[in-house]
Amino acid sequence: MSELRIKNNLPLGVAWNWVKESFSIFRDKPVNFIFLAISFIVLSFFPFIGSFLGVLVLVRIYLGANKTVKGESFGLSLNLGEIFRQRNVLNYALLNMFFDLVGMVIVQEFVSYWGIDTTNQSMMMDKKVVAVLGIISLLRIVFFGISLAIITFNPEIKLFSALALNWRFMLKHFGLLILSLFLLLPFLFIPLYLGILIAFSVNNSLMFVLGTVIILLTILLFIAITTIFGYKLYADGFDNVQ
Repeated sequence: MSELRIKNNLPLGVAWNWVKESFSIFRDKPVNFIFLAISFIVLSFFPFIGSFLGVLVLVRIYLGANKTVKGESFGLSLNLGEIFRQRNVLNYALLNMFFDLVGMVIVQEFVSYWGIDTTNQSMMMDKKVVAVLGIISLLRIVFFGISLAIITFNPEIKLFSALALNWRFMLKHFGLLILSLFLLLPFLFIPLYLGILIAFSVNNSLMFVLGTVIILLTILLFIAITTIFGYKLYADGFDNVQ
């Protein structure tokens, strides 16, 4: 049985390659990846099991990115039944759902402690609530990282072993990861900022629609690109050794 090992020496330039190749893979199959990103959002709205189903769509994006790199085609079908047969992916999805539930409880406890009115729609704009949500999102990234990519392409690896490999990878290549994120995120946040600026800073219905379209497209792009980016981290950061 092969063993998955973290590459020790990655050149500094690989950080830019991760960003560039993530967009390149997306450009090869933009309709397919946008479809999967839309599916991720739609399924995520399902009560309770939304985060569980969302994980299965992320697996499809990983598999689609891998097929694109190999020059193979992949359709618009989600093929969730095929993914359901992968026990480690299901374990990951359950853990992901549990993480979301815990995160929700933590946010509710803070909101209750601060005495914030939960019936007020502006609650989500409160700086303290935004800060808590940001911290939880950061913890999610650190905790899960690219472990889903690891078990997607290495079904023999157990979930917690994949998590441990992910943490070791992040510690070993911390500087590269920070640099690559510094290079990646402006391409996603700048269009989002411009969309918000156009939609809400100009008192014009046409500009509001244009800004809203830019925001929605950027959110879909964010889901697709960051998932493909995770695939590139896995593909370039690990070796299968006999």
